[in-house]
Amino acid sequence: MAQGNVVRTFQTKDHHFDTFKNNAPNKLLVCQFSSNDSMFKDLCVSMKTTFEEVAANANFKDKAAFCELNVNGFKELAKESGVEAYPTFVVLKGDKPMGKMHAGAPVLYCMTRLSS
Repeated sequence: MAQGNVVRTFQTKDHHFDTFKNNAPNKLLVCQFSSNDSMFKDLCVSMKTTFEEVAANANFKDKAAFCELNVNGFKELAKESGVEAYPTFVVLKGDKPMGKMHAGAPVLYCMTRLSS
């Protein structure tokens, strides 16, 4: 049985994140911006399970790379991507935001709409 992607978690923007991004030059980069702040933490944790299920879907293996980003370590990218609430899911192509959805929107719908 073919497997999809694994969600990589990054706390800060460093060479590990840059390497991850550069290793998928022809894929969409799907980011879950999360926060450890008490007001958002429970929702971020509950959405992570759904996000991991979407990432594991074999249909996305060659189309997208998935990561969870701590918003405190990615403030500039969050601002450039229009992130205002957590969790927010952002799809990037290269360094360019292609779309975003907040936690209330179905993640799978977001992926099928933006990857087609």
